[in-house]
Amino acid sequence: MMYAEIALNVPLRSTFDYHIPPELEGQLEPGQLVQVSFRTAMQPGIVLRVKETSDIRQTKPILALLDARPVLDSEQIALAYWMSEAYLTPVGACLWLYLPPGIAGKSDLLVHLLQENPTDLKPLEAQIVALLQRRGSLRGQQLNMALPGRNWRGAVDTLAKLDIVRKEQVLAPPRVRPKVVRTVTLAIHPDQVVHVARHLGRASKQADLLEVLAAMPDDLTTVEQVLHTAEASEPTLRKLEKEGLVTIRRGEGDSKNARLTVSLSIPRESVDEALITLRKGEKYLHILKVLARENAPMDVSWLYAQTEAKLADLKRLEEEGLVILGETEAWRDSLAERDFVPSVAPPLTPEQESAWAGIESKIKGWDWGRVDKEGENIFLLHGVTGSGKTEIYLRAIEHTLAQGRQVIFLVPEIALTAQTIRRVASRFPGRLAVAHGRLSDGERYDTWRRARDGLVEIVVGARSALFTPFPDVGLIILDEEHDHSYKQDVDAGIPYYHSLRVAEVMMRRNDGALILGSATPDLETALRARRGDLQLLHLPSRIMGHRSRILELSEREGVVARYYPASAEDALTIDLPPVEVVDMRVELKSGNTAIFSHMLQDGLREVLARNEQAMLFLNRRGMNTYVFCRDCGYVDQCPRCDVPLTYHQYDERMRCHLCGYASQPRRMCPQCDSRRIKYFGAGTQHVEQELRRLFPQARVLRWDADTARTPRAHEDLLQSFMDRQADVLIGTQMVAKGLDLPLVTLVGVVNADVGLGLPDFRAGERTFQVLTQVAGRAGRGLLGGKAIYQTYQPEHYVIQAAAAHDYEGFYAQEIEKRREMGYPPFRRLVRILLQFQSETKAHAEAERAAELLRRQIAQLGLTATEIIGPAPCFFAKINNVYRWHILLRGPDPIHALAGVTIPHGWYVDIDPVDVL
Repeated sequence: MMYAEIALNVPLRSTFDYHIPPELEGQLEPGQLVQVSFRTAMQPGIVLRVKETSDIRQTKPILALLDARPVLDSEQIALAYWMSEAYLTPVGACLWLYLPPGIAGKSDLLVHLLQENPTDLKPLEAQIVALLQRRGSLRGQQLNMALPGRNWRGAVDTLAKLDIVRKEQVLAPPRVRPKVVRTVTLAIHPDQVVHVARHLGRASKQADLLEVLAAMPDDLTTVEQVLHTAEASEPTLRKLEKEGLVTIRRGEGDSKNARLTVSLSIPRESVDEALITLRKGEKYLHILKVLARENAPMDVSWLYAQTEAKLADLKRLEEEGLVILGETEAWRDSLAERDFVPSVAPPLTPEQESAWAGIESKIKGWDWGRVDKEGENIFLLHGVTGSGKTEIYLRAIEHTLAQGRQVIFLVPEIALTAQTIRRVASRFPGRLAVAHGRLSDGERYDTWRRARDGLVEIVVGARSALFTPFPDVGLIILDEEHDHSYKQDVDAGIPYYHSLRVAEVMMRRNDGALILGSATPDLETALRARRGDLQLLHLPSRIMGHRSRILELSEREGVVARYYPASAEDALTIDLPPVEVVDMRVELKSGNTAIFSHMLQDGLREVLARNEQAMLFLNRRGMNTYVFCRDCGYVDQCPRCDVPLTYHQYDERMRCHLCGYASQPRRMCPQCDSRRIKYFGAGTQHVEQELRRLFPQARVLRWDADTARTPRAHEDLLQSFMDRQADVLIGTQMVAKGLDLPLVTLVGVVNADVGLGLPDFRAGERTFQVLTQVAGRAGRGLLGGKAIYQTYQPEHYVIQAAAAHDYEGFYAQEIEKRREMGYPPFRRLVRILLQFQSETKAHAEAERAAELLRRQIAQLGLTATEIIGPAPCFFAKINNVYRWHILLRGPDPIHALAGVTIPHGWYVDIDPVDVL
């Protein structure tokens, strides 16, 4: 007997042995998807290896092979094992990262009726029996839909005990399958279309008579002969005469005895069209002509749209032998209806040439063999905003594809995929796909299939795109590598991996290259680059463009460029935008209590007068950030999360930005009955309202999670602004990342202090990064520009460094603070998050976890590892779940968890990026 080691997508770190039944012997190999029984349910599993023996005395059989072709290869299985060890995560959860959602069904219940007419049933039991009698055996999903909100499971259990029904655990069908479309193909030669269409349509005596006449060779056929042959009456013939299709004449001789003759009044080549008109067959002719023009199998939905045909019409044409109805698989592709204007690579600047040479020497020809030295295939492209990093990415993609390898291009925000896709698709049309969590299950499934079959070579997407099943990935790009969204957090589910670390291992194993791009690199990445653990490449100058592009933009946008390069070949480099820092304390002392400082108001006024564009950044959506009572100090909080609710004016609701809870605004304080309710703080809606009040002529767009809930909505908003349908764009963090908006000449940061006071050792770094990035949206084009930071802490080193675009100065100060505090990158962290619906339980489990870890550290002699906590999280309650956490800090604190079984409610995050 042969056995297979199987990984299941269950919260257990172990794998399981099953024996291979005779009918599957010789058919199984690693990476295949199978169906097995696990405990009392059915589960899909992935074969890890086939072996001759098992340590398990009694094994269950593999029940079915779900896909004859492996869904994973050996490299992907090996990477999943590495992730399982690195992140203390079940290997099954790591393997399932490679599979699209819905490819394998979940465990379900199948109910069969055993007795046809049982008696003495309760109403719900009788209803279930009636359903089974009418529809046959039903799955649990079907019963859920047929009996919504009813406790049908209890009734089924009772019926099963009475042997009225039988229950069976089954695996539900996959949610996603290949999309099958009905097609129609012309079955005759295109030249025959008009001729055969003469017979289609409704019955018509006039048409029959005209057809008979047209078939007769003599132009002077007698009326009597035609009527006899066509079995028609003289009134029918007279109608044809009236319509100008035939001519009736009296023969020569005695008029009384002369015969009547009939002839065609139209050319014989026009008879077919006349017959079609008489038989009302124009619709069929139109269908056949469209199919003749297409001259290939056509999706019936496209044909319906062009001809208003119906399925019954196509079936009639099929019966006549004129068309062939069939089915074919079609790809669900979010880019299928998009047109991209092809572009050619511009010449590189000297700085770009230098950076590209460092990468090209490694990837061109891939003749450098194995990656022997760690980090030699990793490149940190540290370039200021607008320095031309994307062009380096595109050159690297070109050389990778030339070697027959594939590329994964990651961006931190789904909102950025549209702009990235446009740039990549214009250079490599028809060779890329998109992958992110906002696609439909069908689109994600088809992207997975196309990548697996080698039909696309580039995938652009967010974090999950890293697991696209390409056969030979040669290049991974992480744009904006500093962004913390590259780390999978607890809310997204296990494993809590970091894309950068996984990408490094992927490229080391596959002899590929990894390019990390950022204007504000993560401090840990920057330190590695300075130590020589990866290759550091600099792009210190901002590129406005080549002369031809500047002239084109100037003409297209109808503006006069303020800068021109010396010659057509030269690219003009311009300074980063100057940043003005406004002390809002001084503004208050001068009597200005408005959201906007005098300087920002003046800047907006100038931009509007010059018909240019501005962006206002505030990392807080909503109208007001909190609502409180001025008499007793009561703050309106979310009952699920214990954080202040935010007022949203567009629907007049108080909303929680953590769990989504919504309520009506309070008109009276529930604590002291006062009506002195005050709205404090400013969100994006409030900024929009104030902007419209001060500048009623301004066309304003707001871009946040309330106005853009889908990738298409993000793209439409951005495109509207790029098309100059708005003068001012107000937004949250998504407007700070990677956008190229050449007509933005002013960026205003409404409150630069947001985030500085959070109890997170990365708070300063994140604030510096977002301020630098958002300022970088200004002055990227032919008009130049500037940025304004409004702050109550103008002397803060983060504000000062960001205003000076001084990454090196910020790095020097911040890295020294990290060294003194013993935080990453000098020591590693492990965060243990404990979440329970009882506050007492959460606290108790946190104390128990801390005590267990203290014993572990002592027993293992991990003297350099320390425990911080336990303590309530900064967000101590989210959606009625109480949260405590513990931090382990040390050279490699993961050792403190060796042999520890992670109980339910504990979440272990290795190298966390969020400690709130």
